[in-house]
Amino acid sequence: MNRADLTILFVAAIWGTTFALLRDTLHVLHPVDLMALRFTMACVVLGGLYWKRIWPVQRGWLRDGAWLGLWLAVGYLTQVIGLATITASRSAFITGTYVVIVPLVAFVALRTVPTLGEFLGVLLVMGGLAAFSADAGFSLSPGDLWTLGCAFAFGVQIVITGIVVKRNDPIALSVMQIGMGAIVGWIIVAARGGLGTPWSGIPWGVLIYLSVVATSLVIALQTWALGKTSPIKATLLFSTEPIFAAIFAGLFFGERMSWREFLGAGLILLGVLVTELWGYIRRWIGARR
Repeated sequence: MNRADLTILFVAAIWGTTFALLRDTLHVLHPVDLMALRFTMACVVLGGLYWKRIWPVQRGWLRDGAWLGLWLAVGYLTQVIGLATITASRSAFITGTYVVIVPLVAFVALRTVPTLGEFLGVLLVMGGLAAFSADAGFSLSPGDLWTLGCAFAFGVQIVITGIVVKRNDPIALSVMQIGMGAIVGWIIVAARGGLGTPWSGIPWGVLIYLSVVATSLVIALQTWALGKTSPIKATLLFSTEPIFAAIFAGLFFGERMSWREFLGAGLILLGVLVTELWGYIRRWIGARR
């Protein structure tokens, strides 16, 4: 497993910590308020730290970053809207269905066909995600449909990132796409008549974590890593997010994993391992013949 793969696993671990935090924060902040504040703080932090990487402004990363940012904004917004009405575990499962969406988008955009190892990995991961959500049922509510929109948006964003990062500075690209997310958020906030929560009622501690760690750091690392690996392989590594979410919920909120969740975790990890080790497996099978 190379540095890019380990980076994606780290990103998935950070993502796993956000579901329960987002669920609680949405009791206080409206989804668009949260998005506007989160992306603004993230853009200021990342842009302030790496201002030399974004000045002077270049048309290439400005254009590509804005396009990425639109998909990122759609993904985050639909996810938090859905999360307001469905459970965190169900949101994690439906979001994880981009393991199927990414190969389809990659085929349309890049004409790339999954390898047998990646195909087997996708099947195992989808089985694992289904086991994770077995108790939640499979009927689709409005919250589920919003979250399916999130999965599609994130799937497209992953594939596009892998394309445009090869011709742009990953930090500049990250700052621009986060900035676009902030712009979209504030446009919707303004259309709603302003923030719905007084400044004194905003949970600043959680918001700082979501902005600095789960947005600034994560988007920068993800953008870099997606330029170093295939979108399908990256998506399979991202699929470990529900496992990290369950671990986080157990450590900090006292939640316990059911046997179905343990089964799901095992299948997801097996899918990732099959994809990572497929070259060795294929050579071993060839040697046994």
